Amino acid sequence: MAFGERIKARREELGWTQELLAQRAQLSKGFLSDVENGKRSIRAEKLLDLARELSVSLDYLMTGTAAEGPIPKDIEIPATLGQFAEQEGLGFRKVLMLLKMQQQIVAHRSGIDRAPAVAFDWRRFYDSVKGFL
Repeated sequence: MAFGERIKARREELGWTQELLAQRAQLSKGFLSDVENGKRSIRAEKLLDLARELSVSLDYLMTGTAAEGPIPKDIEIPATLGQFAEQEGLGFRKVLMLLKMQQQIVAHRSGIDRAPAVAFDWRRFYDSVKGFL
């Protein structure tokens, strides 16, 4: 499967239209269609934008293999994080990354009042780390 086909497959897996993905990745719908159909190539920066929006690695888009391994099946997503992710249109992998980052930060705190994940300000946290996702 070519990288354009992987983009299309992931987009459809998310239930997104070409128009929605193009808008999120700041591409024209026609350009995205051409990329998905193997008619045009894409600059590395835009490919990275697509990978981020689709919550997949560049490895996956280029080779079809995910570098980050399988998605854990027994993860409990706090309701507040789920609601925030739905409002922002975040993919499952981004949600997992946010949760893992938050858990790692809380685990490294010592002597600080630790707010449980249900009372956590996901918007503020996301705004401060979204450049790393």
